[in-house]
Amino acid sequence: MKLGLIMVLTPDLEEAERFYRDVIGLALVDKAASQLVFDLAGAAFHVFRCDEAADKQRHADRAATICVFEVPSIDLAMQRMRGMGVEFIHENPAQNARSGFRYAAFHAPCGNVHEIMERRAALAATDNPR
Repeated sequence: MKLGLIMVLTPDLEEAERFYRDVIGLALVDKAASQLVFDLAGAAFHVFRCDEAADKQRHADRAATICVFEVPSIDLAMQRMRGMGVEFIHENPAQNARSGFRYAAFHAPCGNVHEIMERRAALAATDNPR
């Protein structure tokens, strides 16, 4: 089995188009009345219109599917995204010692939550494992 595509649902396609194109930096490759298709490093990233926004939840306390976008510098990405009005759930990047990456969750349009991550060498075992 392999990943076919990534799908996000939102009632506000205009805001989703702005967010995923301008904030995340994905290239819009197709647009229809109820769907946007972006290129995510060769993978299809589909955004479909739905009727209702998701309820804001406590991140990581309930089951969810999260899209994680890799960035070269999480600190610079967070600074840039905050400057564009993105609200982060993590005030500072968290660290995953086992996998060797830093990550931070943020609110995307209409109740969706995503994360950005920066790969690093494995961190000390005393760091906060995820």
